[in-house]
Amino acid sequence: MLFVVLAITAGLAMAQPASGTAERKHVLAPPPLRWDRQMLSGRPALSQTVSDFAAITGGVTFGLGPAAVNGKLPAPAPGVTWASLPAATEFQDDLRYFWVRLEGLSDLRAGTTACLGVDSYIVFLFQQRGLFRISYRLAPDATCPNVGDAAADIFGRYVSIATDIAQSAHYRAGPLEIVDISDPTAASYLVATRWRPRVE
Repeated sequence: MLFVVLAITAGLAMAQPASGTAERKHVLAPPPLRWDRQMLSGRPALSQTVSDFAAITGGVTFGLGPAAVNGKLPAPAPGVTWASLPAATEFQDDLRYFWVRLEGLSDLRAGTTACLGVDSYIVFLFQQRGLFRISYRLAPDATCPNVGDAAADIFGRYVSIATDIAQSAHYRAGPLEIVDISDPTAASYLVATRWRPRVE
C-alpha cells in the first residue's frame, strides 16, 4: 500500500507545470464511498438527494416535461411542448429536444467563470416520461479559443453528485467540448449514447 501511495505522489510531482507557467489544474471531487471491511464493495458515504442536483441546475431535474424545464429558464420560450419539439436523431427512439444559448444562463453554468464561447449552448433531451439528459455543448470562437477549462469546471461540478442521481460524461465532438449529464434511471443505451455533429 505504501508503494502505491509513493508512486501516486511521485506521479503528481512529475505532473506539476514548470515554474512561471499559468496552467490550470482541475481537481475532480467524486462523492466519497464507504467501503465494506474486505474493501470489495462501496456505497455512497453521503446521502444525496435530487435537491443537491437541483441546486446546480437552477431547479431543473430529470423527469420534468419540456414546458416545466422551459419554465425554469430566465427567459422561457413560448409554446414549448412535446409535440412542438424536433426529434433527436442520434437516437432510434422517439426522443425530442430543445436548446438554449448558455449566454445569460447563470444558474446553469455550474459555477464556471471560464470563458464559454458565444455559440455555446445547452440541449435538453426528453423521452416521453420527461427530461433524461442535459448536454452542454461548448464551442470555441475568436474571443474564447479554449473552452476546455469551462468544460472541465462544469464536469467537475456535476461529478460530485452521486451516480444514482446523475451520471456525467465529458468528451470532444469535432471542435466542441461536450459535457452530458444523464438520468441514471434511463435505459442504459440512452445513457451511453454520445452526440456527434452531422457531417454535411
